[in-house]
Amino acid sequence: MIAAASADAFSVPPSNRTGVDGPSWCEPGLTARSGRYPLAVEAPVMAAVDMLVPGVSTVTRYARYYSLYWAVAAHAEASRLNRDECRRLVRRAEVGMAVISKAYDDADGTLGLTHGVDALTRLHPPPGSEFEVADGAGARSYSPRSWGFWSQYNGPSVALGTVETDGGALRPGRHRCPAQVLAMYAPLFTACERGQGISLPSAELERLRLQQEQTPDLEPLRGVFTATLDSRHDPSLWSGDDRTRRATLRVLARCWQLHPQAKTWLEAFAAGVAYGPTAREDPVLGGEERTATWRGVVLRHHSVGAWRRLWADLVAAVGSDGAFRRQLHEWISDRLPSGTVASFVADLPPTDLDGDPHPAEDKLRRADAGTVTDVAVLLLGARRLDTLTGMARRSFAGRRSTYLDPTWVAQLRREFAGRSVADLGRRLVDDMLAQSRRVAMRKVAVGPHGTFALFSRLHERNGLYFADSAEGRDNIGLRIPQLAGIATQVGLLTADPAQPVTAQGCDLLDLPA
Repeated sequence: MIAAASADAFSVPPSNRTGVDGPSWCEPGLTARSGRYPLAVEAPVMAAVDMLVPGVSTVTRYARYYSLYWAVAAHAEASRLNRDECRRLVRRAEVGMAVISKAYDDADGTLGLTHGVDALTRLHPPPGSEFEVADGAGARSYSPRSWGFWSQYNGPSVALGTVETDGGALRPGRHRCPAQVLAMYAPLFTACERGQGISLPSAELERLRLQQEQTPDLEPLRGVFTATLDSRHDPSLWSGDDRTRRATLRVLARCWQLHPQAKTWLEAFAAGVAYGPTAREDPVLGGEERTATWRGVVLRHHSVGAWRRLWADLVAAVGSDGAFRRQLHEWISDRLPSGTVASFVADLPPTDLDGDPHPAEDKLRRADAGTVTDVAVLLLGARRLDTLTGMARRSFAGRRSTYLDPTWVAQLRREFAGRSVADLGRRLVDDMLAQSRRVAMRKVAVGPHGTFALFSRLHERNGLYFADSAEGRDNIGLRIPQLAGIATQVGLLTADPAQPVTAQGCDLLDLPA
């Protein structure tokens, strides 16, 4: 017989007691994170833009940084810097550029200030110790990314041909850095290697500011972006990326010439390539095969934006309190007009006039009616499948049919022609919920110890949907504003309607004056 143990036999002295915070035998099995592109409707446009604007991204704003990394690669090769030494030089050079910009650039100027100025203002390193925020980590670093802003310019610089990477170290690309560009940055690199901060005032460093004009890097950058050598374009000397970038820049510049009163670069670009007879009748635009590709991309961009806005509004309707599918059906039904889909489509603006695309989507946006406008834009996209031809139609439709693409909407238009617009809206809600789940499941990441990460803002439990946070309503970028901004910085374009393209721009891009 086993004797009963006394309570004191199992007591633990106070000095030996430890606390337990939750179950200590397992880690959380699933974490939810915000996901990008929750409906995956953006891929065809982004893929086309990647092809048509190589060397420019939606986050590459400054031409000066292209020449900075161009020079860093040349200096790294000459000094035989390894990966870690290149990373230190890049981070210090970026902080140095921010110090120079903060001291010499006009914050209210056209370009504003360089990357990192906000971080310098927040960290406020004492003069002479600026590189501490370059070498530091965490809260005392100017950037949470190990390679700083180079992570934004890495891919574009490689595509541009100014930089290559070898085991992580920067090296010159197919376009060698000119001696005058390397000499321009030599004082900055000397300061970075000395490691004692940026000593100002300095005339040599001041010319590195963003708003400095007539610097030695501008002419070589013009040559790379326009694929010219000694002011002449010889296609045999340039890669496919170089020729495509030149073609897009040439189309953009011509559209700006033809529509200098447009409010934005993208508005001028769309007016030239997407709408009306200009793309067919103008000798420059009509003679460039990529014009038709851009037509399809610009028109497909409208459908992408409509889906993104519809989804953002649906997630907002769910909110943190949650909503059942029935409530989401009621939400969209209340926002759509009465009548059939066929009558609704018949009342929409024409997508073509005299055989050329008409800006029907822009007309609807000017009188934006929220959900009604977004559904109308999707139906206009489905109609464009019937009117576009050739390369424009291929780039508009995409390489293959996907969920929620214009072909999908066209099928719904036929299926719901005799039913109410509200019925169609409820089907769109169902399709968006199903697609968001497919996308989230496809992106599930398996972590250590068998944990999972789910990338989605919207979740469902027992039929109740709830949202972690709001979705952005903005459309994706086409990189035209970024390309135009860089072209302006290197002296090819201007913001002056009286002279939209400079004399150098006309000469290098072979455009009429």
